Amino acid sequence: MKRNRSFSSFEGGSRRRRASLPIIPIVAVAVLVALVALLWSRGGERPQARVEKAIPAEKLGQ
Repeated sequence: MKRNRSFSSFEGGSRRRRASLPIIPIVAVAVLVALVALLWSRGGERPQARVEKAIPAEKLGQ
């Protein structure tokens, strides 16, 4: 037994089309990760530099 269903314009739209809405959070997260990676690579710990203090000659002899 065959069923004939007629789809009106309202019933035919029951299958939701994927909107571009899920793309926005994915792009936002990707940009955030890229920004953190960029800042991490540019910043971070700096190698320690030797600090030389000028000591007067009078202090050297004591």
